[in-house]
Amino acid sequence: MIQVPFSSPPPRPQWRVDLSAWILDHSVAPQPPPQLTGTEQARLEKLIDPVKRTNLERSYRTVRAGLSEHLGCQSADIIIEHDDLGAPFLSSYPDLCLSISRTEGWSAFALSPDAAIGIDIERVRSIDWHQMVSMVCAPSESRLLTQLEDGVALLPFYRIWTAKEAIMKAAGQGFRMGAPRIGLPEDFILGETVHAEVQALGHAFTISCSLHGEIMVGLALETG
Repeated sequence: MIQVPFSSPPPRPQWRVDLSAWILDHSVAPQPPPQLTGTEQARLEKLIDPVKRTNLERSYRTVRAGLSEHLGCQSADIIIEHDDLGAPFLSSYPDLCLSISRTEGWSAFALSPDAAIGIDIERVRSIDWHQMVSMVCAPSESRLLTQLEDGVALLPFYRIWTAKEAIMKAAGQGFRMGAPRIGLPEDFILGETVHAEVQALGHAFTISCSLHGEIMVGLALETG
């Protein structure tokens, strides 16, 4: 497991950040492999694409193994359920807030006992980000990206994407429900600062983005 540092502003007297975030490489198989639950097996059986099925199965096993290692318990004690909106939670640890993300070959989880948390990971690839701008970016962010050369704009786009995905998860909303309504600071988008405080969807969040190899990690912690 690779621990993800959560970069945040200097702590305030009225709140304390206690957060753990990890990314996990599916190629490092946990030994022994944790057993899958009936719900997980049923979801796997619905997937027709064998590549997607294998990736999801490995994700289930690595996340459960990572959580059991981090929490110091048996993998069988890790019971991950989902609420009506599909957000995961640990029924065996009801006081912990949990967020999970997956991309090709990698998974990630974040835990916080203090506040709602969101994590998103994406494998950075040379994509045509122009086709996704209307779904992801606020108008000011779109203008900023178009002022940059395509090669230079790629990482800023991924920072916007992962940070907003993390915010939406922490807020308990789907990504397409309001990503363009969330505005991120320009210095954060350009990577000039690793953290930011934003107001979005009626809440306050501290957000952070970091690049680990080719994996961009966005984190969001609700602070008010």
